[in-house]
Amino acid sequence: MILSQEVSKTPSLNSKYFRLSAYVRKVRLIVARLVLGWGIPLKNKTRVDGYLIRFKASSFLEYFLRAEESYTREKVTMHWIRNYISEDDVILDIGANVGAYSLLIGKRVTSGHGRVYAVEPEASNFKALNDNIRLNSLSSTVIPFLLAFGDSRRAGDFFLSSTEVGAALHAIDKPESDGVKFEAKHTQGVLIESVDSFLSEEGILFPNHIKIDVDGVEKMIVSHMANTLKDRRLRTVMIEIEIELSGGEVEKIFASFGFQEKMREQMAGRAIYNVLYERDSNIEECANGLAH
Repeated sequence: MILSQEVSKTPSLNSKYFRLSAYVRKVRLIVARLVLGWGIPLKNKTRVDGYLIRFKASSFLEYFLRAEESYTREKVTMHWIRNYISEDDVILDIGANVGAYSLLIGKRVTSGHGRVYAVEPEASNFKALNDNIRLNSLSSTVIPFLLAFGDSRRAGDFFLSSTEVGAALHAIDKPESDGVKFEAKHTQGVLIESVDSFLSEEGILFPNHIKIDVDGVEKMIVSHMANTLKDRRLRTVMIEIEIELSGGEVEKIFASFGFQEKMREQMAGRAIYNVLYERDSNIEECANGLAH
């Protein structure tokens, strides 16, 4: 079964009158929940900025939150994709989940020589990520990696807050995500890698843009990617920051490497923000001048 929607860059105006499209969407979501509840996977087609993106969903969370809501819920992330990423860019997507943003970026860069590294540590999400990559004929453009980013190269425990495909808020080392402890539904072994060591591997292209969405581990990751941040080939970082866990440290690290905050969006009323950083060329030129 295939159910589809279209996402426009300009939201439609609200109306006080009955809208057939809203009714049809509600019915479609009810049907999708029932079918998925019976264990029958659904294929979902979503149009975003002229691109047709296909998903094979095995849970309602994956079907609705990832395949549909991703493209309207995070406005700063969408602004970043639309305005900063070009067809020949290399993008590192840390915390790709089932691939919503990796797929859209993959569609944008497939006409050039671009590449997307989609990194996801949770096994069920990783399988769905691979299914979606194949479904969109992006196997040569979007490259998935089953690993977690952290402080160093090591083996560790990965605690799952939910076993539903498309779920997030999992955690490495201890069952605590975004500063909130949880009872793990499953514990998975995981390989952990620093961004610097991953990008030093032979055959890995250096990214022009990085997305980081890791549910509270961003401070650990950013603190161990100095070589990456100082490389001028990296132009932007799109990151989700848990403000209390960061304590301002994540922001200070970006500023110290010449990155300037361009946009910020609060997520669902929590102390969590999507923040877009762009390398400040003026700061770089000043620093280079002082070095000489």
